[in-house]
Amino acid sequence: MDEAKLAAMKDSLAGRGTKAFLVIRNDRIVYEWYQQGHGLDKKHYTASMAKAIVGGVSLAVALSDSLIALDDKAAKYVPQWKNGPRKSNITIRQLGSHTSGIEDAEADNLPHEKLTGWKGDFWKRPAPPLDPFTLARDAAPVLFEPGEKMAYTNLGIAMLTYCVTASLQNTPHKDVRTLLRERIMRPIGVGDKEWSIGYGRTYRVEGLPLVGSWGGGGYTARAVARVGRLMLREGDWEGVRLINAKAVRQVTRDAGTPGNCDAGWWNNNEGAFPELPKDAFRGSGADHQVVFVAPGLSLIAVRNGGTLDAGIDHHEALRVHLFRPLVEAVMDAPGTERHRARSAR
Repeated sequence: MDEAKLAAMKDSLAGRGTKAFLVIRNDRIVYEWYQQGHGLDKKHYTASMAKAIVGGVSLAVALSDSLIALDDKAAKYVPQWKNGPRKSNITIRQLGSHTSGIEDAEADNLPHEKLTGWKGDFWKRPAPPLDPFTLARDAAPVLFEPGEKMAYTNLGIAMLTYCVTASLQNTPHKDVRTLLRERIMRPIGVGDKEWSIGYGRTYRVEGLPLVGSWGGGGYTARAVARVGRLMLREGDWEGVRLINAKAVRQVTRDAGTPGNCDAGWWNNNEGAFPELPKDAFRGSGADHQVVFVAPGLSLIAVRNGGTLDAGIDHHEALRVHLFRPLVEAVMDAPGTERHRARSAR
């Protein structure tokens, strides 16, 4: 990669509240930088990046084990939904891709602490029966026919993990925290102190041990990068198959639903970012927490910190300050055709 371009990226990101910036190419760390006061072993909050690295990855493991299927009706795992006129039709695929129609816990651009009713309780996360999972299951309405369109919803991801947890109950690992620790994080070399999920809580609802997956994680940059590397390699880790390749593709590629989200992971299948390869995918969250994976370029990048640019859309900010410069750093690397052409001039 072009070292000067990566250094310029770091300078730009450092001025925008970045705490950690890590780039891996061809299985090697080519750039790693931490803001003073942060560091290699310090966890950073995930915000909604958890939807990918917790919700999406735990679903991939359950898919790989044939415990659940994308086109299963969620009501198979949520008996309370069996007779609902709309909820009975929601599928696992729709929960993961934000096309279920379940209303989100947002209103009038208010900060979460100012929300009232079930929306406020979702973010305050009290004990059952006002816990986030029970509210997502029983209180939140379905605003349109499932599959009709995409509408971002934290509660849909909560219900995705509700269903995954229900599918685990006859297995050794009955909650997604244990599942990820034993099946993914320890095998890829991430120590228990390097990550946490679910706001540090487990809710017991209808006998299910439920762990939040829409946010509430804390990971070191290298822990996130290792998850990204596992997904880039389609579930293979140093020759050991942790997730089958089909399951990884099911949660990171086009789900066949409206929009460009699969199971917590955002894709580029429809070319929303023309400068990126169509096989690129990412997990991202508030304040531009992001893990970016481009298999065709053998590229992984992690960015943690405060907002990149408050004046533009979240996805456009990632494009301007991260995705486009990363691709340019690849294209302008010594030895590439573009580098030779520029050198010739």
